[in-house]
Amino acid sequence: MKFPIIQIPFAFLILSIFSVNGLFLQAFGQGGQLYSEVLPQNPDVFEGVQAAVRGDNTVADKYFAEAMEKKPGSRPGGVDAAMAFLDPSLELKFFDKSRFWLEKTAEDFPEDPEAFLLLADIALSESRYLECSMLSKHALGLAEKFSVNPQRQHSLQIYGEKLLADTAERRKNWNEAVRQLTKLHELEPENAEYLYRLGLVRFRLGQKDEAVQILSQAESQNNKLLPALILLAQLSEQLGNNDEAAQYLAKAIEKDGDNPRVLIAAADLELIWNHLDKVKMFAEKAHQLDPNSSDAVITLGIVDLYAGDYEKAEEKFTKITEVQPNNSEAMIGLALALCEQNDARQLRRAFTVAKRNADQNPYSIDAQTTLAWVLVQANSLNEAEKILMRYFNTNELNSLGAYYLAVIFSRQNRKDEAILFLKTSLAANINFPKRVAAEKLLKTLTE
Repeated sequence: MKFPIIQIPFAFLILSIFSVNGLFLQAFGQGGQLYSEVLPQNPDVFEGVQAAVRGDNTVADKYFAEAMEKKPGSRPGGVDAAMAFLDPSLELKFFDKSRFWLEKTAEDFPEDPEAFLLLADIALSESRYLECSMLSKHALGLAEKFSVNPQRQHSLQIYGEKLLADTAERRKNWNEAVRQLTKLHELEPENAEYLYRLGLVRFRLGQKDEAVQILSQAESQNNKLLPALILLAQLSEQLGNNDEAAQYLAKAIEKDGDNPRVLIAAADLELIWNHLDKVKMFAEKAHQLDPNSSDAVITLGIVDLYAGDYEKAEEKFTKITEVQPNNSEAMIGLALALCEQNDARQLRRAFTVAKRNADQNPYSIDAQTTLAWVLVQANSLNEAEKILMRYFNTNELNSLGAYYLAVIFSRQNRKDEAILFLKTSLAANINFPKRVAAEKLLKTLTE
């Protein structure tokens, strides 16, 4: 959802701009682009995977060894076995068995880099950066000698270098990130992602003119990327440089004021700054330029939420969900609009929408905290508190979530805790739909 959070780490912002196809994106880290969810075509590997799933590891080993003998340089079957325990269709994921097969494959085929890379990917996802770096470098050393399958060798090298770049960004080692992203760009010059990320890192190093140049070059390679000036406006705001963000925003509007995506991004920034008239103006213009823009309608619906016009907000979010029933942003907005109407039937609808969205997006903080607020409105305070405290304990709670917790504590006569969370929700110099309500509640509790 477009509601600002208290803080978005810069490295996470960089890494979250791009998503990589592959099962490990959800299961572990940011790599995983080598693995395909398609079932193994090699019959020996297929039979070996089936044996591994049954728990017959000896039979699986036999099939995997035979497959490698018949086709040297192919992916070891143990990698496919590891992925089989993370199949998206499975209700439960068996991470221990997946890790077992990766480690076993690394031992059985020590000259093949892929298992080492996937283990490095796991380490990255678990913030074990030194381990990720060491495994990646070891795998790259193997990949350099892996000449039996040149096409796979190239993919393995890309994967390893990308893991090192991701690690550098996570650790905020910007100079190392520049080296790694430059190397990746040399390996895949047609891939605009690396240029884009390189531009962001250059910006972080204070090399702003160079950052604009690099980002513009990336944009020319891939017109789906957000134009450089509006992106730098967003990053400046994230870094707390609001004056600089406003300058970049003005330049972005002057240069690309007829680009609906730029207008929506501008509206998002103005929303953070509580300039609701400008938010509405940019969103309406974006909608005029692109009547099919769901982002424009959603943004206008959010303006209605801020204004407390919940029926109008409901109308806009319903319009999107009728066309895109799984649009998470629209479902969040609809649930919020419905639960605020002081109507039991609408509250039941809100719970249905919020619960379905939370089930479909278990890793979305916004989806989960929205469900929590609907539960608060239904007076299911303990259930709501459990959801919100989970994010507080991992330091991921946003301003809106902090307010929701404060409301819970206030209703439970836990005054000191309510005041603490209200102050937390208001501490960041950003806007959110319940900011005025938070200010009023804090004043009431402290008088």
